[in-house]
Amino acid sequence: MASDIPATSAQDQRAREFTDELYAGYRFLVRSIGYRAKSFLEMVTLHGGVGAAQLLLRGSHTHDGFTRLWEERMLEYSVEAVVLKPRYESLFTEHERDVARDRLIRHEFDVDAYLTQL
Repeated sequence: MASDIPATSAQDQRAREFTDELYAGYRFLVRSIGYRAKSFLEMVTLHGGVGAAQLLLRGSHTHDGFTRLWEERMLEYSVEAVVLKPRYESLFTEHERDVARDRLIRHEFDVDAYLTQL
C-alpha cells in the first residue's frame, strides 16, 4: 500500500516524476517550436529536475528559456508552471513557489486558470 512507503521514497519518486515531466516538456518544445535549450538540458542532467528548478528560481531575473517561452506564448511549459502543479508542491518551499507564481504573473500568465484546468 502507498501509505507503507517511507516518506523519502515517496519524495524521491515525486522528484523523478518532476524530472521526467521536464524532459518530456523539453522534447515537446524541440518538436513543436524547434527550441533546443542545451544549457537547460545540461542543468537537469547534472542537478536533477528539482535542483535545476531551484537554481532557475533563484534571484529576480528570468532565464533565457522562460523568455523564449513567453515570446512563443507557451509559458505553461516553463519550469515555473510545472513547479506550481499541486502534485509537486512538497518538492519546493513556499518561497520557491511564490517566486514561480510571481514570475508567471509578471508576464501576464493566468496562473489560476492554468491550475484550474490541470
